[in-house]
Amino acid sequence: MQLNEMEMKKLLDQGMLTRSIIENETAMKKCALYSEMAKDPSVKGFFKDQAKGLEDVIGYFKKGINEIQ
Repeated sequence: MQLNEMEMKKLLDQGMLTRSIIENETAMKKCALYSEMAKDPSVKGFFKDQAKGLEDVIGYFKKGINEIQ
């Protein structure tokens, strides 16, 4: 099967976005875990904010995948 350049670019873009989603989901879960483990309220708040920010990033990447498809 031979792919033209546009199909190849689309496939590579999907792979890159999928990888980014997986990496950010992992980081978000780690932040949530660190937030639960933290005893200091400021540290706990920091990791909660980071998890929320990563949630927004994941949404952005998912939107990108939907646009490609």
